[in-house]
Amino acid sequence: MLRGHVFIVNEETLPIHLNYMFVGTSAGGKDSNIGLLSDMLRVKEQDFIFFYIEGREDKKGRFFGIFRATDNIVYHLKGLDANSPNLPYIYNKKKKIREPLKLIYRKRINPYKVYPAGVFEWIALDKLPTYAKELLWTLIYRKMKGIRGNTMLLPWEVDRLISLIENENQDGHLIDSNFTFNQSKYIIGKGNITRTHNIGNPVSLSLTEIKKNETFFQAYILQNLNLFNNSFLPQIFGKKIIWIGNEVFAGSGMQKIDILTIEKVDETTYLYRIIELKHPKSLMNVSFAPMQLEYYISWAREDMGGHILGGKKFNIKPILVALTREFNSIPQNIITEITNLNSISTNPEIYELDFSLNVNKVL
Repeated sequence: MLRGHVFIVNEETLPIHLNYMFVGTSAGGKDSNIGLLSDMLRVKEQDFIFFYIEGREDKKGRFFGIFRATDNIVYHLKGLDANSPNLPYIYNKKKKIREPLKLIYRKRINPYKVYPAGVFEWIALDKLPTYAKELLWTLIYRKMKGIRGNTMLLPWEVDRLISLIENENQDGHLIDSNFTFNQSKYIIGKGNITRTHNIGNPVSLSLTEIKKNETFFQAYILQNLNLFNNSFLPQIFGKKIIWIGNEVFAGSGMQKIDILTIEKVDETTYLYRIIELKHPKSLMNVSFAPMQLEYYISWAREDMGGHILGGKKFNIKPILVALTREFNSIPQNIITEITNLNSISTNPEIYELDFSLNVNKVL
């Protein structure tokens, strides 16, 4: 299954990404943001990378590609001087001045097949395909909610976006390793030799940081999950993981799946693990978990919500993971309600983790 991520850029930032071969996210003027970091830690080696320039009055938005992440490392670059050559500048409409944009979390990328022309947003998102399942629902939800600079795509969405880009360019990609962005023609072209730059320092979250809140807990998990032969709590997240998602948009409301993994069981079978995280500081406590998981299952199943292609009762597995100060803290009524999800999914499970990541399987 394909893995891919769309990064939001603009005419000012795309040339920087192409010249230095990295993707980055910004928290405005801030030097850190755990939500952005969590999203970036989800991007793994060899994942496909796409760029998306949002539309404006005189230019239509479009998607460009195709690149790949070089490794699992996320870099953190902070405290940059405003004159740093690593910073793109953007126009602040309120202040009516150009300001530096700090791209604080970065990943190295390599070209895979780089196509000059981008696919128009209206073709990728608004033009109705033959089948509803071919719609890029993840990007449609992202557009509705906005302000997410790094969005993962479901495997079949990656395949469709690649096909759209290939068709737009009649499969004529650039034969080069250095690129630039031509703003007047709005295409990617051959560039000069890529210059070296300070990409920052590798990020490594410590176990103690999971105490802070649920997002730190999620980020620590994503940092430690590995594809294909995962050794980090494989009984919960899967061993032969082939796809990882976090904060997965599940419908047009505010619902988002904390972590979704796809595990390859054998040559023809996949297991979709829908994982709800709970932290002592979570805004919604464990009493909401059964309702949340039930909604996600209905959204996912191909014969119900229809958003997970191939998702059936027998291969969608809901899991509650509660970080707790003491074991056996899950109320019996919650255990019963999650057990009852067996009627619409397969083998629901509940795990408690303490702050040292010792595991207590409740269900």
